[in-house]
Amino acid sequence: MSNNSNPALQGLARLNARYDEQAASIVDFNEKQALGEEPDPAHFMHLLEQRSVTQQAMEAQFKLYEKPLKTVMNETK
Repeated sequence: MSNNSNPALQGLARLNARYDEQAASIVDFNEKQALGEEPDPAHFMHLLEQRSVTQQAMEAQFKLYEKPLKTVMNETK
């Protein structure tokens, strides 16, 4: 099953890319703070909220992908 033909895996790949972008933004925020800048703490909270929502979406998408696999495995026992 290729990643290109499976919508669940495509969704996971998109969410994973978004999660990585959010992680990079958090690292950037921390680097600015370490350099003595004073980035907006509300922006940091927004980044954490976005990352949390993305992680929840990834977990939900994975469960959608996992459920049919469990069903197939149980039916073949």
